[in-house]
Amino acid sequence: MDKENKASGCYTDSMKGISTDRFSLEYFITNNLLYVDKTMYAYEFVRSAEENFFFLSRPRRFGKSLFCSTLHAIFEGKKDLFKGLSIAEKTDYSFEKYPVLHFNFANLSKLSAEDFIGSMQELIADEAKKAAGITDLREASPARMLRTLLSEIGERTGKGAVIIVDEYDDPLTKAILGGFSYTEEMRLVLNDFFSVIKNSSEYIRFFFMTGCVRLSNLSIFSAMNNLKDISMDPRFAGAFGYTEEEVEEFFGEGIDENWERCGYGTREEFFGAIKDYYDGYRFSPRSDIKVYNPVSLGSFFSDGCIFDNYWEKTGLTLLAVQAVSIYGISLFSDIEDNSEEITVEAAVSAFTNFSLTRLNDKKAGKDAVFALLYYSGYLTLIRQDVRTYILGFPNIEVHATFIGSLISEHTGDENYMDVWISHFHKACAAGNVEKVMNEIDIYLQGFQYDVVSKWDEAAFQGVFHSIFEFNSMLISSEVRGLIGRSDEVLIAGNHIWIFELKINRKAEEALEQIKRNRYEGKYLDYSRVHRMEIHLIGINLNTKTRKLSWIAE
Repeated sequence: MDKENKASGCYTDSMKGISTDRFSLEYFITNNLLYVDKTMYAYEFVRSAEENFFFLSRPRRFGKSLFCSTLHAIFEGKKDLFKGLSIAEKTDYSFEKYPVLHFNFANLSKLSAEDFIGSMQELIADEAKKAAGITDLREASPARMLRTLLSEIGERTGKGAVIIVDEYDDPLTKAILGGFSYTEEMRLVLNDFFSVIKNSSEYIRFFFMTGCVRLSNLSIFSAMNNLKDISMDPRFAGAFGYTEEEVEEFFGEGIDENWERCGYGTREEFFGAIKDYYDGYRFSPRSDIKVYNPVSLGSFFSDGCIFDNYWEKTGLTLLAVQAVSIYGISLFSDIEDNSEEITVEAAVSAFTNFSLTRLNDKKAGKDAVFALLYYSGYLTLIRQDVRTYILGFPNIEVHATFIGSLISEHTGDENYMDVWISHFHKACAAGNVEKVMNEIDIYLQGFQYDVVSKWDEAAFQGVFHSIFEFNSMLISSEVRGLIGRSDEVLIAGNHIWIFELKINRKAEEALEQIKRNRYEGKYLDYSRVHRMEIHLIGINLNTKTRKLSWIAE
């Protein structure tokens, strides 16, 4: 089923407006935009003055900045903004006003060490003016300025300051990715800054810090023994991203209005397709809660319910793809024989001891690459075993984006896929066997020799399957029949494709397996009723020559 074409022309007319590029709670409320209420999670943070130093990691575009804005508004006592929201309606929170220092490190200059320090000084001076009207803060090192500021706030207001640091890892991450020579100097500046926070707890009412990765080479995690990492805490598994219940509550009208217009037989089928594309992120091994990517889901509805890959490539996601290539890792080689699910295993210590510097210097192991893929959002938690995490792709959007990025990395051509996708889609729907196989051959030629040479049948099947997922086509792996399982089954237009894949053997052998096990048997009645044509395709890939051979009936 071609979901992308089915979805064209969809629209919403009853839902509130959706914003995917603004991260201010006040902007959402004053402009009557759709806001998924996460204030009960915020209440869990702000209600206590005893447990008040927190760190949370999530991939980009998961609502961290909007949540920081929500905390900011709460501590500034802006109760009117929360009318109708959980924290105001279901708790007795007093909305006491505190001086708030809100630092967004993504806005810091990274052109040079001097520019970085200068932009930190400006940021501290700006926050001093906003939080406490302090305009005469003496320029010094960022750490010294912060120490002075916290003391001044305490003396002037008699209250501890609230400190919110958003995207704390952004400056160092981008400096390392850019190969800048001053990364060590930047790290020392940041260490000094956070050391002030550690040693000034008497001046701090609340501290909240977000980022994508947990950088072990920043002393904040070893020195701040009062910092609580809630990244995998089951209590906050649904705090960032949208749960299925929230999608139903806040986007239900859009689903109701569009499932039939978009060509789906039932509302459940449409909702299931949305789930397959954008759900599946799990952030706690002790919770079964999975969430949708909020920006992808919002973009889906804003763009008229068109299934597309709204994933935004950032420096961190690009590094993750590069690391997979550099370290020669196949995410498909560990697929289990009895499972369609592609998973990898990584030691828990790879997450707690993560060092971007070692990874970038090619001194880390593959577990560190898997940790980076998790931090960047390409992989998600499936489950936890003894001292290891089992990881996998969360959904179609991420899987397809990863494959596309990997192809671009290997070919060096960002536009490589655009023309190819159009040709391939048409050939599958038309039942043009020769054209389909030629397009698959062209696709595989985009991989470098040293990558293909390492593939086994599981790796080949994973890449083959992803070709169709990348095109949003209805493809199934390891489909059970009366005898055995067919590798891949595709339904496109009025055609059913049954593929059997081999590595360094013969295509005739693959076709003979299909016929011997009668894989097509379960589709015969269906094909007659719906007047569909069945294609049996045996395929072999020679990993030395990258030559694809095939035979069809």
